[in-house]
Amino acid sequence: MRRAMDRRSSAGRLSRPAGPPARRDLGAAAGAGALSAACAIGLLATSGWLLTRASQRPPVFDLAVAIGAVQAFALGRGITRYMERLAVHGISLETLSRLRLWLYDVVEPLVPDGLRAAAAGSRAAVSRATGSLLSGFVADTEDVTEALARSTTITIDLGASVLLGTAVAALLDPAAGAILLAGAAVVVAVSVLGAQLGRAAAGRAAAIRAEMADQVLEMVRSAPELLAFGRQDLIAARLEGARRRARSAALRQALGTGIARALATWAAGAGLVGVVLAGLAAHRADRLSGIMLTVLVLVAVAALDQGALLPAALAGRATGNAAAARLAELAHLEPPVREPLADASPPSGGTDAVLDHVEVMAPGATRAASPTDSRLPASPIPAIPILHDVSLTVAPGRRVALTGRSGAGKSSALHVLLHFLEASSGSARIGGVDVRRMTRTGLARHVAWLAEETHLFAATLADNLRLARPEATDAECVAVLDAVGLVAWYRSLPDGLRTVLGAGGRDLSAGERQRLGMARALLSGAELLLLDEPTAHLDPWSSAHVLGELLGSAVSRSVLLVSHEPGIGDEVDEIVTLDHGRIVSREATA
Repeated sequence: MRRAMDRRSSAGRLSRPAGPPARRDLGAAAGAGALSAACAIGLLATSGWLLTRASQRPPVFDLAVAIGAVQAFALGRGITRYMERLAVHGISLETLSRLRLWLYDVVEPLVPDGLRAAAAGSRAAVSRATGSLLSGFVADTEDVTEALARSTTITIDLGASVLLGTAVAALLDPAAGAILLAGAAVVVAVSVLGAQLGRAAAGRAAAIRAEMADQVLEMVRSAPELLAFGRQDLIAARLEGARRRARSAALRQALGTGIARALATWAAGAGLVGVVLAGLAAHRADRLSGIMLTVLVLVAVAALDQGALLPAALAGRATGNAAAARLAELAHLEPPVREPLADASPPSGGTDAVLDHVEVMAPGATRAASPTDSRLPASPIPAIPILHDVSLTVAPGRRVALTGRSGAGKSSALHVLLHFLEASSGSARIGGVDVRRMTRTGLARHVAWLAEETHLFAATLADNLRLARPEATDAECVAVLDAVGLVAWYRSLPDGLRTVLGAGGRDLSAGERQRLGMARALLSGAELLLLDEPTAHLDPWSSAHVLGELLGSAVSRSVLLVSHEPGIGDEVDEIVTLDHGRIVSREATA
């Protein structure tokens, strides 16, 4: 069950990915960057003076101070550059940490039913509801932090270099200082214009990357069927089309950035030429010595050195802003349920489950534009209930089966009891307590859920079992494996409970995965078991055998089973049939 929701109230969802970095961290980065720029300008200026003065063969003592200054500036530049990078990366890592926590807090309450509402919202959210959910979120968070690091570093370096270089140049020759400042302004203007032009291309490239992630995942999932029928060309053609569009979008973005960088380089070169001409005019007018002319030119070079990197940094910032905008869209998705502030768990003992005249609307069906945010469109999904006037009771120790065609609302009924879905009318109760008054952790103490496909992590067998109850002992883990008929398989493992299972349980059969899911549910100690198509992917003989073993292991527990199996009457006490969200028949089997 989803424990993280206990860390926040129902009104505690954040509305944006993360706040700004701490002022102290930004101040440290800016201070270190300014010192680094000062050392770079001092190093070039002093080196220029030293080389030019040394060509006049003065006494060596006249060069001693300059030699020491060059050494000090060189050492100081390395130290301050390291301090700047350290501060900037600290800001980036802090932002990444906060962003990931925010992302989990926002996405977690939307799973598994809330992301259906994305179909009525943005296309970005739709893509994340499918294959690119994880890869898209990871890529977006990395884009945001990488853009923050690059743009912060280059902006600090360029700003400090231009301000300090202009000040030094103005002291040597006011006209040269003005030209240097004008050249830097043109560099910034060209870079900003290039970033504006490349913003749309960056957005298209990100959307195509998400599409490619979907195509790759679909190809991997459907590979056996495609290979069996010799039609792998279907997905390959779609993937090739997405790759070509991604390449085209990347080329357009690179072209815009390249043109902006070339213009910025030319602008910096023009500014440098202007400074040289101004310095030569001052030298001819005897306002500037030859040595100081060299110093002036090298100061201008140091001041404009970072200008050529600004277009790429701003282009990356545009990509980061687009990624942040896509992440921020998630904050507008309304979770299908609201978490209570305090838990009202039922008393221990036998737990019954009751659905009392429950009606449930499709997630997002009744959502309208918020009066405080006109950007959210009204949902186009018609307000058709997926459950209508559903009432059933699972008494303590009883077993009830929900049957019906696909889409009849069987899994939705389980999701109401799990409080994944909110009932628009009626109530759902566990042990006499409304599930809307129970927190996720409180609900997990009384209810265990076995999904249609059991997810196994790339961890040890013990860790996969203890997901339900971390404090469970090795003996308890082995006992539940014995209860679901896996003790022989367990004894064949090379490392026992310490055996590492492959991601998704790829080395296990479908029956073994479902048995492990049932073992996990039994280990939780919950009195109520909700089983959602536990044998959906098994052949008829295996499904009947596995279902019998699963239900046989749940002795004295209440069970609500969703199943299509025709012969489940011998395994349950009552069969309830749903059709189009309504109960159409009830049959007592015992």
